[in-house]
Amino acid sequence: MADESLPRVWFESTPEVDYYAALNLSRDASPEDVRKAFFSMSREFHPDKTKHTDEANQEYPRLDRAYKVLSSRPLRLAYDNYGERGVLALEEDKTADWTLGTYAAKDAEVEARLRVLLRRWNEKHIQAQFLSHTDCEVSIDATDFVRFPLFSLRQLFNKDHRMVSISQMVMRQSTNIQVSPNTTVVLGGYLYDKGGLGLGALTCGINYVTADPAALRIYLSSEMGWTPKLSVHLEQPMSSTTSCFLMPELTTDGLDMTVGVHHALRLTPSLPLQASMLFSINDGLKSSLQYQDEGVTAGASVAIQNDGPHLGANVKKQVTTATSAKVGVDASLGNMAVVLTTTSQVSRRSRLSMALRLALQGINLRLGFARGNVRFAVPIAIAPLSAANAWNTFFAATLPFVVSALVRQVLRPAQKRKQQRQLQSDHARRVSYLMEARRCALAQQKLMERTANKPGDAEVADGITILVARYGKHPSTAQDGLASSIEDLNIDVTIPLRFFLQDGRLHLQATSKAGLLGFYNPCVGLYDPDAPAEAPQLYVRYAQNGRVYEATFEDAQEVVLPSVHAQPMGVVGQVV
Repeated sequence: MADESLPRVWFESTPEVDYYAALNLSRDASPEDVRKAFFSMSREFHPDKTKHTDEANQEYPRLDRAYKVLSSRPLRLAYDNYGERGVLALEEDKTADWTLGTYAAKDAEVEARLRVLLRRWNEKHIQAQFLSHTDCEVSIDATDFVRFPLFSLRQLFNKDHRMVSISQMVMRQSTNIQVSPNTTVVLGGYLYDKGGLGLGALTCGINYVTADPAALRIYLSSEMGWTPKLSVHLEQPMSSTTSCFLMPELTTDGLDMTVGVHHALRLTPSLPLQASMLFSINDGLKSSLQYQDEGVTAGASVAIQNDGPHLGANVKKQVTTATSAKVGVDASLGNMAVVLTTTSQVSRRSRLSMALRLALQGINLRLGFARGNVRFAVPIAIAPLSAANAWNTFFAATLPFVVSALVRQVLRPAQKRKQQRQLQSDHARRVSYLMEARRCALAQQKLMERTANKPGDAEVADGITILVARYGKHPSTAQDGLASSIEDLNIDVTIPLRFFLQDGRLHLQATSKAGLLGFYNPCVGLYDPDAPAEAPQLYVRYAQNGRVYEATFEDAQEVVLPSVHAQPMGVVGQVV
């Protein structure tokens, strides 16, 4: 179990800045309201208009950024729908100058462009995590070991009686290099060894894929080595559900041409299917049909090749969130096989897989391990399929599950230690975030002091004067006048609320107050976002017409003072 002395941490990254809260605006504020709010705050936060130049140089860019986003209709639309990620996607788009506002574009056109950009952004983000791909496959022949297990164990260290041998080995390596937003260069190579004969080749490819789903996609690859070849893959979407492709390939045996089509169809509302068909001069005709649901994937394939017809079917079921099982059947004129596969997620980026293949040609066991884009596979030939090998077949079938259980028992303590280190790391990150957030809030309050301390609010008829304001966990019961630190669950926000006073009135929008200037959330990481009752609160004590009132508001509640719901505390000068 995790150490209970450490606080629970519920965030994985620094919370995004709320641009509306930074300007104290509602979500439906007009462009004129955005302009007025920005110019009003820029008088206090601009480096040229305050003596606190260092603080202003750090805090003014946040206001300037908020104004730039909210004053541009496309950027504001992207921010409202997708947050800061949508804004960055539009700003990186070179097809239009969204920062100045492409007002000729309709909202539907902006949203359509955003979906395309974010899809490309997600693809880049996933590919950027693993730029290199490594595959290693070592085939082992253990038929003699299974037939004579006791003799093999006795002769395990006798080099004259090798009962286990490596029949072949294949290693592949490739690296993706992004040379432009649409173009990727793939460099790699492979080594192949069988029976002491080693072969190899260098590979090079160019992939051109645009963000436009209707544009032509081009994949060019070449291979230089024992069997040089050059191939091109051209794919053209014909509609939202159909795409055609052409793949010419030039090898030492001549020119091979492959044509095909991919099509998405829906026979019933609950039965989405993916169909594909291709014809190759050398490989013949292949077709497949695939169904994919939330936890089930099924497929069927038919191929007519030089050695005869081939039939295949498979069903994959997601048993748990980390484990899946798959059953497949392959049939041809010379062989028939049943494949049982199980895959387990042993960590966030690592997977173990085990497959048992029962075929007329023999029994094979395949062990696999993958971490990120590095994959290892070990196919093991166990024994011929016959009645005499019934016990060996049972042993081979149960071996993957025994190994899986042993691996889980070994890795479980290591996973617990990793979770403990992660919890400690999250706690340190929370402390670091709170220190920086508190420093920024105090710097912002220093820039607000000039306006906050100006007299005149109390002189307005029925106007209010902010006496004390606190923001955090149970702020109404916290003590006044104590020095604050990151260990406190409250922050004094008296100066920011005085700054936001307008004509003796206070109005804060119905949004989280943590995004307001001079605020930060001192409880971040200590409460579950799914439990709103534990969220921070805002406590305000103010004076009006010689009397003192107090009121407490929820974090996302609209604040309007004076309030008819405020509780009277007494006469000014008599309230401690």
